[in-house]
This record gives sequence, C-alpha cells and structure tokens, in this order.
Amino acid sequence: MVFWPLLKQKQTAKKPQQVKYAAILLMSLSFSAFGQAVDISGKLNTTSYVTETQIGDNEASQTEALIIKPSLLGSYNSRLLSASLTTNHSRVRRSVDSENVNNKTNQNYTDLKYTSNLTLIENALSLTLSGAQNYRVINQQQNGFSDVILGSDNLTKNRNNSAQLNFSIPNPLYVGFTLQSTYSKTQTDQSQAGQTGVDGENLGITARLFQGKYIRPLNFDISAQYNDTSRANFQNFESTRVQANTGFPITKEVGFIVTGSLDEYDTGQTEFSSRQNLDTTSYGAGLEWTPSNGRNLSLTYNQLEEGETTTDFLGVNLAWAFSNRTALNFDYGKRFFGDSYKLDFRHSLKSLRTSVSYSEDLTTFSRLGTSSTNVTGIFVCQFGSTDLIDCFQPDSVDYQLQVGEEFRTTTEVVTDISEEVILRKSGTASIGYSKRKVTMSIDASYRRTEYLESDRLSINRSLRLNVNYAIGRKTNISFASTLATNQFNELETADTTTTTSINFSRDLGRYLKLSIAARFLDRESDNLERIGTDERLTVGLNYTF
Repeated sequence: MVFWPLLKQKQTAKKPQQVKYAAILLMSLSFSAFGQAVDISGKLNTTSYVTETQIGDNEASQTEALIIKPSLLGSYNSRLLSASLTTNHSRVRRSVDSENVNNKTNQNYTDLKYTSNLTLIENALSLTLSGAQNYRVINQQQNGFSDVILGSDNLTKNRNNSAQLNFSIPNPLYVGFTLQSTYSKTQTDQSQAGQTGVDGENLGITARLFQGKYIRPLNFDISAQYNDTSRANFQNFESTRVQANTGFPITKEVGFIVTGSLDEYDTGQTEFSSRQNLDTTSYGAGLEWTPSNGRNLSLTYNQLEEGETTTDFLGVNLAWAFSNRTALNFDYGKRFFGDSYKLDFRHSLKSLRTSVSYSEDLTTFSRLGTSSTNVTGIFVCQFGSTDLIDCFQPDSVDYQLQVGEEFRTTTEVVTDISEEVILRKSGTASIGYSKRKVTMSIDASYRRTEYLESDRLSINRSLRLNVNYAIGRKTNISFASTLATNQFNELETADTTTTTSINFSRDLGRYLKLSIAARFLDRESDNLERIGTDERLTVGLNYTF
C-alpha cells in the first residue's frame, strides 16, 4: 500500500456548477431569516487500495490507489420547507504496473444528491425538486470491472434533475381530484451508441378523478398518465395510459363493476421488428367483493383489442390488508406483450420485515433515472447512504420519512445507457432483520429488459446477502456476498459473477474511525473477454467534523 501527498498537483478541472450552487444554497439557508433547524455535517475519508485484476487472457495487473474524499451532508426543516443534500468529491491517485488496464493515474469524481419539498398550500399544493449526479457503467457487460479504482473508460457521468408540482383536493366530499405535473432532464457524457451521450427531457402529467365520501352508492376511479420524452438520436417517445373503473352495489358486500383501459405509444416508427403493435384498448365487466375496509377482490371478463386482433381474458385485481402489518396488492390483465402482472406484498414484524414487488412498463433510461414513483423499503437510512450500519427498521409499515432520511431500496436502474425505448419487467424480494447487535438483509431481484429499436435483450438475476454485527459499542464487522447472472442475448449462456467482501470498522475516538476491508470478485463467461477476477484490500480513515 502506498500513500503519497496530493497537494502539490495542479488542479485543472473546474468545480462542477451543481456542487457550487448546492454549497451556496446551504450557506444561504444557515444565515436565513427563517431561524429554523439547519443541520450540516462533514466528513473526510482517506482510503488506500491494493488490487490485482485479471481480465480475459491478459496478464494479471496490480493497481495501488489512494482516494481522498471529502463529503458534506446537509438538511433543512421548517413547517413549509424541507430539504436534504449530500455531496462528495473523490480525488483518485493510482499507480498501475501494466498497460492492460486504464493508465489514467489522476482522476476526479463528484457525486451529488438532493431533494426538497415546499408546501405552497397546506394539504393541497406542493413543489418537489430532486436530482443527482453520479457515475454509471455504460455497458452492463463490463459491470463489476468498471469503477473509480480501476479507472475504467466504461464509466460515464450521469446527471438527472426533476421538478414535480403536486395538487390534491383535501378531504373530498363529492369529487376527489389529484394532479401531478413533472419535468425532468437526464444527461450523460457517453452512451451505448458511442461518444454521444443521452440528452433527454421528459414532461409528464398524471391525473386521477374519484368519488368523494358523499357520493353513494356509485363509485368511480379514473386515472390518466401522459409522458413526452425527447431523444437526441431518435424521435420523441410519447405514451398515454388511461384506466377507468365504475361500480354499482348489488348487495352490501358485492357489486357490479365496469372497467376499461387505453394504452397508446408513439415512437416515430410504425412498428418494431420484435413488437408489431404497441397500442391496445381493453374493456370488460364483472363482480367486486368488499367484505371490509382495506379488503377488495374483483373478477372481470375483458376483451383486448390490439390492431385487428382481439383477445378475451379474465382480469383479477386484489387489494387485501390481512392486518395492519400485512398487505397484498395483485393485478392481472393483458397488454401488447401478453400477460401483464403487478404485485406488491409487505409483511412487518417487530424485528423481521418482508417485501415483494413486481412491475412491467414501457419506458426509457431517462424516465427511469428521474422516476417520481413513491419508493418504500424495509430499512430507513441516512440520506445518501445504503450501508446497513447507517440504517434502521422503522416502527410501522407506513413510516413517514424525516428530513435527512431515505429508504434503502434494491430497485436500482440496471440497464445500458441508451436512448432506446425499453420494455422492462422487474421483480424484487427483500427480507430484513434487525435485533440487538445483528442487522441483516437478503435481497433477490429479476430484471428483463428488451431494447426495442436495436432488438436486444438483457436478463439480470441477483441474490445478495448483507450482515452487520456490532461486536461492541465502537466495533463493527460486516459481510456481504452477491451472486449475479447476466444474459445479454437468448443464444448465449449467462455470465455468472460472484462477489464477496468483509469489512471491519472501529471508532478510534469521537470523530475518527478506522476501516479495513477485503473483496473478491469472480466472473465466469463463455466469452473469453468477459472472464475475470478482481481482488482488493483497503485501509481507510474517516474523520467526522
């Protein structure tokens, strides 16, 4: 391991504008006239790495790296405004003993994440701003061997920012109405297509109209969603989805229901080689059973119209709260790609939590990066962190995040950086345990991604175990292991990647922490160029201001 001074080197890169503006914002808040709670903390992390990497038939190469990473975490909270921001800047100095890997010895990486919520009209109108800057793998085939330590050219800067205006009628008596309007922008320096990065803007509107508590016995629920996404190398991608349900009571618990849906997509192409028709319309009728509040089951007989083709199917929708700690939501229907499923299951005990979800959608990389979908998880973490040592299990299933907190989630975006329209089917299952000295999570995921313009397919499966054990008040040891398979077309056998790591940390004082870690990564593949191993040892010091 090698440590050497960095102060003598010339700083040629200018500070990113986003970081500058964020710092000014936090400084302004601390001196503002609001006089509300502002919390700012800083850290300085210095870590030395020794790695040995072997890819394909190349000789193994050794890399020694030193990373100095200052970071800042800030939050602001008042009656009408809440905001959280975290940012860090990594200065990487590396020494490489081989020409088989990237020989860039000095690089800088700045990560940024922020979110804020401003109440304009209490319980009715609010404005949410959020965004992030990070570095992502361009091509998922090189995932695992592309990080700031190895200095891979397969990393690119990814920036996304979004603004969302939310309106709702509080406590609706006759008619309820909600409206969300969203603008987002996603940019990357490079993409799968080459040096030209993604540059996409998305305008989205979501509206819902439903009956109030005085409208009885009729019940209705109509929702609509429209998105228009610009793409630098393709025509705009527009999508419209409408869903409507109307019910009439037959008995106290049973009702007659009429349902209908509309899906329309415009990509500038009449059809894709793998998908002939994207636009569909369905309608049907059936029975609805509601034995109590929070428990509902509906069965409908439907007809799907797809171009000149019609398909009959039985639709199922279940929303069932078994208790205040266990709930299941399930929906089955048909769309242009065939059977369509949506699942959400949550179970909560004092020390054990379980979550299972599955969804399918036609989307783009830009939309995924700035998705406004509500994210929930079984662990709540410090804003910007996903380490179990910084997380806890909330007291209730419907836990409301506080300022400076976010849910630890396994729904990361695992796709190539591309402007293509993608059909994404994603499922996750998580188990979390926390009691006394042990915190543990088990996460399984499945993602199937079809790139419609290039007719490519990617299937990713992973199983991950994380365990943190508090040896004492100042000492922790953590273990993590991941088994992942990645298939990049239907003719190839999937690559198998195994990652195992162990980390030991100890508080040396009130503000200083020592960490020692080891990691081993092994990737097996039928393609010689993708076979590889990476072994690394790290020693780090973390000082909190």
